[in-house]
Amino acid sequence: MTTETVIALGDDRDTTYTVQTTAIDVGACTAERGACRKRGVLAVRNAISQQRPAESSAVVITLCAEHQDAAPRMHEAWVADARELQDPAKRAEFLASAGVTV
Repeated sequence: MTTETVIALGDDRDTTYTVQTTAIDVGACTAERGACRKRGVLAVRNAISQQRPAESSAVVITLCAEHQDAAPRMHEAWVADARELQDPAKRAEFLASAGVTV
């Protein structure tokens, strides 16, 4: 089972957000602020890639069977965040808060 959503920001750097939820059989659960540590069964990955300059970063949250119900909410929250950044004004505000001027 894999769910993937790709959101293009439409900026001059050709930035895309890819949010992916997929079944796994490795890693430890990072729920409860990383204290759970049970075997992972599901991962939610948020990857941000841009073409100019070429850069990428990713955040992966691993969930065990007990915490896997949080995955759909996390996936949708990251998708909503990326869709909000499709708005040029909100994107500029976000970048300014990170010290990036465009």
